[in-house]
Amino acid sequence: MIVSVKKAGIGLVAVLLLLMGSLSAAAATPVLLDQKMLALDKGQLSILEDPNHELTWEEALDAQRAGRFKQLSYGVGEGYSTSVFWVYVQLERSPASPELWGFFSSPVYLDRVEYHVIQQGELLQVLSAGDLVADPEHDLHHRLPFVGTRLPEGPVELLVRLETSSTSVLLIQAVPGDRIDAAIEGRVMSEGILIGILLMVLLINLLNGVWLRRSLFIYFVTYEASMLVTILFSNGFMRDLVPGMTEAEQNLLMQFSVLFTGLLAFVFFQRMLNFQYIGSRWVNGLFLIGIGLALTGMIFAYQNQYAVAMSVVNTYVSSFPLVVSVPLLLSWRQMDSEQRFRAGGFFIFGIFVAVNCLYTIGYMPVTVGTTYIAPLMILSFQLSLHFILMFSVRKSEALIRAAKRAAEESRKEAGLERSLRLSHELFMDMFSHEVRTPLAVIDTSAQSLQKLESKRTDGEQHGKRYQRIRDAVTRINLLLQMSILRSSGEFESSGTKPQQYDVIPVLVDVLNEFPSAARERIKIHGSDQPLVFNGLMPAEFLGVLMRNLIDNALKYSPGDTDVSVYISISGHNLELIVRDKGPGMDQYVCEHMFDRHFRANENAAVPGLGLGLFVVKEAVERFNGWIDVETGKSGTEIRVRLQGFGK
Repeated sequence: MIVSVKKAGIGLVAVLLLLMGSLSAAAATPVLLDQKMLALDKGQLSILEDPNHELTWEEALDAQRAGRFKQLSYGVGEGYSTSVFWVYVQLERSPASPELWGFFSSPVYLDRVEYHVIQQGELLQVLSAGDLVADPEHDLHHRLPFVGTRLPEGPVELLVRLETSSTSVLLIQAVPGDRIDAAIEGRVMSEGILIGILLMVLLINLLNGVWLRRSLFIYFVTYEASMLVTILFSNGFMRDLVPGMTEAEQNLLMQFSVLFTGLLAFVFFQRMLNFQYIGSRWVNGLFLIGIGLALTGMIFAYQNQYAVAMSVVNTYVSSFPLVVSVPLLLSWRQMDSEQRFRAGGFFIFGIFVAVNCLYTIGYMPVTVGTTYIAPLMILSFQLSLHFILMFSVRKSEALIRAAKRAAEESRKEAGLERSLRLSHELFMDMFSHEVRTPLAVIDTSAQSLQKLESKRTDGEQHGKRYQRIRDAVTRINLLLQMSILRSSGEFESSGTKPQQYDVIPVLVDVLNEFPSAARERIKIHGSDQPLVFNGLMPAEFLGVLMRNLIDNALKYSPGDTDVSVYISISGHNLELIVRDKGPGMDQYVCEHMFDRHFRANENAAVPGLGLGLFVVKEAVERFNGWIDVETGKSGTEIRVRLQGFGK
């Protein structure tokens, strides 16, 4: 039994040795350089960590010979680390391939990438790329980390030293000499397209913020501007724009810009989610923690500890959207459509940012495809947030328009209510004003009857006085009937239904209400034939209008002068003119003559409440008429026109 176990153990060791040998053989297989551009992201690389930054290239090569390098399945993805990393790969240039080869390092913001080209243990040359180094002899582009050299035919070893203060992510692409220019043009063009689109989105949102006066757009524009500046720092544009800026200054400012952009992102999204939902206060606390981490990261960056700070910040940022999404989803049903747009924008932001953080931390494979995560993330979620903001604003504007429509309808209803109230007040003013006349007639007739009774005059005079009393009572009764009609709603509808009647009898009835002395002063000018009027104003209100105009003219003109009344129908419209020979009115009286309770001469011994012309004007306007006044030293003329319709 023991023997069989020993044999099994020996067999297992043999299998493991065989597998290790096969892996070593696979790792030792050179990468063939022929005519094509080649990405070293398919298991060609092996890596060794150098925490103390102490290994030379010879020592690193000896460590590789000793099997201390770890095989990689993809490119280098060690995340934020303060260590130096040595990367090893075997290359072999075929006789048919170009002699000149370029090596492109991604991402472009790495500090130092040194390529040691070794053949048969001898160092042929060292190529240096990155933000903090310059290698004019081998640089293929002044801004891109793209270096090139002539490789000997046959097998060579490439030992790459990676030292960076940012994320230790590295993808190496080998480019044949005849394709170097095309590779540079493609890279520069893609950067230009990204910057151009971001600049366009920034300008559009800036104009939207100014035009719509929405502070949320300003927050977004500030965040976008910081993002754009970060990109300009990371790809080296800033050194072209600011002559004299050193590599170290550019690198430090890029680190500050990354952290400041993160801070602005927290501020912007806090403002975008600034509405009530479940756990909103707790989420605001998480936003404040994020802002605090960004500020702390700036201090660490200043102390050359950017990688330490970013490892914490990126870990927090990668989990932050998931944590915040929980209360947002729990409150989803209670949100209105605009709030859902905003929450949806945050979800999109969270997906892109989480993926990018996982990539920079080192939890995603480094391949040609994943190197596009950062620019695609920036472009995609910037455009997504732009459109979400636009949809949100459009929804807000729709709600505002709906609120304005509701307010306008309420205003119209309030105006209608106010109009009805004024109309009621007008009627009561007219009622109180008109009822005085028949009461005065009753009182005068009663006094006359008393005098006649004392003189024992004939019955004819008694009959006239009795008739005047009856007429006055009839008039009061008519006013009461009008009041009943108004309370039942028929008065309001009377302004919309034309009524046809003869105007002359109305005028005769009005004249008969005045005392005989007043009637002698009134001169009627018009046809003796019937004047049939078909209009909105009822006959009862026309009588009130005539009575007040004639009464006003009699009061404010000398007692020995006449008052002329002209009445006619022109077309279908009724025209009524009342002209007196008084002293006329000054400008102040003309401006206020139709005001309620206004009297032209308060000191005059003229009875009245100042309601006559006010009632006239309100009645004329109520029934879509027009009123004009002309005054001068020779007298005053008031002209009223009432709209009529065909029979």
